[in-house]
Amino acid sequence: MRTITTGGVEAPQAVAVVGLGLIGASLCRALREKLPDMGIVGVTRSVETAERAMNDGICDLAGTTSDLLRHVDLAVLCTPVDAMPFWMEQCEFYPGLLVTDTGSTKQWVVEQAAKTVDRGRFLGGHPMAGRERSGYAAAETALFDGCTWVFTPTTTAQQEPFAPWVAAVEALGARVEVMDAADHDRTVAWISHLPFALSAALVRAAAAAPEWADAQRLAAGGFRDMARLAGGDPEMYAAITASNQPAILESLNALTRELDRLSKALRKPETAQAYFATAQQLRAAWLSERAEQGRPVR
Repeated sequence: MRTITTGGVEAPQAVAVVGLGLIGASLCRALREKLPDMGIVGVTRSVETAERAMNDGICDLAGTTSDLLRHVDLAVLCTPVDAMPFWMEQCEFYPGLLVTDTGSTKQWVVEQAAKTVDRGRFLGGHPMAGRERSGYAAAETALFDGCTWVFTPTTTAQQEPFAPWVAAVEALGARVEVMDAADHDRTVAWISHLPFALSAALVRAAAAAPEWADAQRLAAGGFRDMARLAGGDPEMYAAITASNQPAILESLNALTRELDRLSKALRKPETAQAYFATAQQLRAAWLSERAEQGRPVR
């Protein structure tokens, strides 16, 4: 296999993608399209999924056993976060193997890696590119195009061995951002974890209402959009909430206080209008700022 370069940096020659759900399978598809000379090894729990990945041509080699890791330079853990410690242990059987991940929480994952992976061989990562659909069949080749891909090194020196992987991520069309792991978790609680929890709560509350028999027939785009995130993988989100519980609860408590302000505002038309107008302006400012940065919200 010839040397692969992207952006002037030599990319990993072979990568193992552990977990072939939405993120993992999308990553294989994107790497195959953007970096076709890179070797791609898929590791999954399902023999059927491994066979599909091979038949679809998105992996050069795929299977269900950890010994597949011997073929690669770098492993990308795309499993639910609670499964990552096991795979970190498996990676330790292959000295020199670099390890990164795509988990939605970072501080807990980084702490687990510090207990397992040799110092300097792990770099936390999180592509902000999820969907409510899950599984291999939901994979999209362009999932990472234009997304923000966060990395959470514990030291500046830790980034150096992973420069080839960062270059590969940028070749997929992602925009790299470096953050502290704890800061990442507090931030993502607001924009990812809390929205999912609220979507789930809305669906549960509406479905329990006496009016649901009629409401479910009348519901259209507005309710569909609000309920969309509730279609996410329950196992994955249970692991996320367990590993980022303090930040999620903090954001939920703040939202509870905001709902109390909303309840008071709704008592008069003029205060309700002012409340909604402020929210409208805040949303417009956010979208405008992102567009000005060349990073429009998809």
